[in-house]
Amino acid sequence: MTSYDLGTLIANFKKKDKIALARLITLIENEPERAHEVFKHFESVKHESYIIGFTGSPGVGKSTLTGAIAQKMLDEGKSVGIISVDPTSPFSGGAFLGDRVRMTNISLHPNVFMRSLASRGYKGGISRAVFDITMLYEAFGIDIIIIETVGVGQAEFDVYNLVYTVVVILVPGYGDVIQMQKAGIIEIGDIYDVNKKDLGGEDIAVQIEMMLDDTIFQSGYRPPVVLTNAIKGEGVDDLLQYIWDHKEHIELSGTIKEKQKNRFNYKIKELVFTKVEKLISEEVLNKKKIKEIVNDALDNSSFRIYDNVHSLFEKLNFKIEEE
Repeated sequence: MTSYDLGTLIANFKKKDKIALARLITLIENEPERAHEVFKHFESVKHESYIIGFTGSPGVGKSTLTGAIAQKMLDEGKSVGIISVDPTSPFSGGAFLGDRVRMTNISLHPNVFMRSLASRGYKGGISRAVFDITMLYEAFGIDIIIIETVGVGQAEFDVYNLVYTVVVILVPGYGDVIQMQKAGIIEIGDIYDVNKKDLGGEDIAVQIEMMLDDTIFQSGYRPPVVLTNAIKGEGVDDLLQYIWDHKEHIELSGTIKEKQKNRFNYKIKELVFTKVEKLISEEVLNKKKIKEIVNDALDNSSFRIYDNVHSLFEKLNFKIEEE
């Protein structure tokens, strides 16, 4: 992509052209090292979107609930940007980006922009490009951003670092209270939603309430628990009201500033780690070096991998000192 093409995209983006927005997302997703070329054009933009994360295990109804909540927000006159992350196959490298199938009722709405992403092997239930896309959405002037994570397990909760309100979605059959306390995502919720309540969600709602009763909340905010049936729309109004209540709480308490700082801290570390990872993979631990270490382990001793990798990093330290 030439600089002229980028300039044209930026100009069209500022005219609220969704095609330009889509192409800029593709650019920073495929060439993240060029993100600074894009964002330097938006330094005067002051718009701040409110960012919400929907997370939970596979099959809890995240996409359906996202669509239902987005529809309610559209009815209130809000513009909504949705980022849906799907898992990438570790074997084929492909991903089935099927979230639009669950959101057909809003996908063509003029105030909605949806982007489905493959996780591309990125850990934590999200994609590396998610933060950058939220920044593009903000520059575009979108009011509400919803991030729907990959179906996550007990320890994948990077979405907590990227949003202001985390909605943890559960369903009946999730397990007993001990299992719930083991789950890392249960600790990050600002709102707990028990979806598919037609299957009998009262028990799990009671278990969450018991867990919350044993928790001390320094901020003075106690996460609420809501029962929904996203397909029928039951409880969605209550969930939306809890989202607005949490938004009001963190804005009045000043907590939102800490959450904004947390977002930027997360991105700064990710940028640095990415550049270090690239340096190591290109200069130190490339495919040729890995093959040499593996062959040495097979031909001599498997325990030599420790010494060989240690030697590589000693060379890296020497190189950094020289530079």
